[in-house]
Amino acid sequence: MYDEECKRTSIGGGWVKSFAGFYALLYIRANPDSSGYDICKHVKEKYGCNLSYSRVYPLLNTLNNEGFISMKKEESSYPPKKVYKLTEEGHQRIKRFRDSLFMMLDEFME
Repeated sequence: MYDEECKRTSIGGGWVKSFAGFYALLYIRANPDSSGYDICKHVKEKYGCNLSYSRVYPLLNTLNNEGFISMKKEESSYPPKKVYKLTEEGHQRIKRFRDSLFMMLDEFME
């Protein structure tokens, strides 16, 4: 069961990338119409860490291509700003990832 859940949520495939994707989904859920810049700025202000744009934008492109977020361009800014919203699939992804984390915590708390 645990192995299947890890495969389904990609936790086993790359912890840092999976967690970064999970964080991005959570941030976008709480802050619709956010950009990659907004995520990087938030991480810097909240945690004092620099999150590289060269990592965030490919991650957002992947999440968009996989259907977890949707992207639109705000033409009112120059260059046009890409902003993201969580899709229903994104909500389900958060739930699966959260459930996987709880399963792991339960394993170590026993």
